[in-house]
Amino acid sequence: MPYMEYIYRFRSIDALLGKRAELEKQEIFFASTKQLNDPVEGYKDLFWRGDVIAWRNFLRHYALCLMQTILRALENIDGYIVTPENLPIRIIPQEFHPEIRKIFDAICAKMFGDPELSELPGLLEGRVSPIRRNELLSVLYPVHFRLFTLVCTTLQPDSPFHPIDAFFRERGAQPLRLKESFAALNDWDTKHPDNPDIVEAMTAKSRSAIEQTTFIRDYTGISQQHGPVWRVIGSTFPDVYLLSLENLSYGDWYTACFVADPTQASMWGYYGDGHCGACLKFKTTAVPSGEPALRLNRQMGIGGPPYAPERIFQYSPQPLQEVHYANRYPEVDFFRSLGTLIPAQAAFWFRGEDGTISSTGRDLVMQTEEWRKQYWDTFHAGVTTKLTDWEHEQEYRITLQSWVADLSIPSERTLRYRFEDLQGIIFGMNMSVADKATIVRIIASKCAEIGRTDFQFYQAYYSRLTGKVETALWDLVRFQQVQSGDASSTPSDAS
Repeated sequence: MPYMEYIYRFRSIDALLGKRAELEKQEIFFASTKQLNDPVEGYKDLFWRGDVIAWRNFLRHYALCLMQTILRALENIDGYIVTPENLPIRIIPQEFHPEIRKIFDAICAKMFGDPELSELPGLLEGRVSPIRRNELLSVLYPVHFRLFTLVCTTLQPDSPFHPIDAFFRERGAQPLRLKESFAALNDWDTKHPDNPDIVEAMTAKSRSAIEQTTFIRDYTGISQQHGPVWRVIGSTFPDVYLLSLENLSYGDWYTACFVADPTQASMWGYYGDGHCGACLKFKTTAVPSGEPALRLNRQMGIGGPPYAPERIFQYSPQPLQEVHYANRYPEVDFFRSLGTLIPAQAAFWFRGEDGTISSTGRDLVMQTEEWRKQYWDTFHAGVTTKLTDWEHEQEYRITLQSWVADLSIPSERTLRYRFEDLQGIIFGMNMSVADKATIVRIIASKCAEIGRTDFQFYQAYYSRLTGKVETALWDLVRFQQVQSGDASSTPSDAS
């Protein structure tokens, strides 16, 4: 992308002068994907394609998460709810108490001892096309009915488990007809090579039917009578499970948004607080790759003695990545993107019972250079892609991930910038005189501390000549050097 000397960031008055006091503190807040205005920001277009070992361990992992969730429900933990965030997706059998490990091993033995479930890994491996969310859910939902009963009867073999178990016993006893289903899907793919999304459309209808059935059970109160935890276990668990798996790929990331053009009226209206806010003008610096960057003070490591470790902070250039706009998000190969796993967890996913390494996960387990490059290329493509509806924004962003600091804490993802990199501030058309005066006083004080005289203020206005929002430099409002060597804290002229 072309090098840009300046980049702009819209802010509301509340963010600049309110509780956050971003202007006084010289701070930039990095938002989570849930805090951004695009509801599908951070969407991962996952697909699954793997060998028998990978698929067999996928089913073991599903059973493990289901077992752990049911155990927590049986314990009646106060306030416990089932969400993608608290599903135990990172736990492995080696961490279990020996008695729980025996139960899990028994569940897996029963699962793969089931004539229909035992053939599922091979059928999944044999899919002609990559398996996408809707298709995988259309498989998991009927399988879930059977696994639910299997897990419950293994946990409590000598007593009726739960009133809703009768419903699942009936549903779980129904034939799965997996061979017929997969044969039909492969036949569709083979006969329609020019339409790779036909299976997605077919399975979307199946998922819609499942969602409607779940809604009816919720609406009539059938699934609610035993509490919200059992409602999820008995209805939407496969959906919750797939959503939770996204956290095994790249983990959470956070972003601060910038724009190339500070004159778009719609941007002022939404991000500029209805034209009452401001737009900050930053001077960029170039990184070796030629990309523009902004120097921010962030934690780079931990030093000092073990008994008194100290966090090491440093101003370092953070590249500004250009956002690309497309009708689809980049695809993410699930099995080959489990980059957040530690070695023991990777072994659970990609080793067979005899120790054989899955061909699907071999590069991941070995951490090859080719795998690392593909992994991070996919990540950066994902965090810099938005739908074409947002193309007018011409957005650039800085993204944060960290293995050092806990970025889920807002203060850990609020980074300080250098005042010398803030070149100017554009006032919104509807900004009050009082807010302008407050901003000028803050900047005047900062300029006085370092003897700076080149800070610039601008006023946004509607130009009848161009028919758009333009900015006018306030060339009469400037700071002067005084004899003492300090900068005057008062504008020299304010017409």
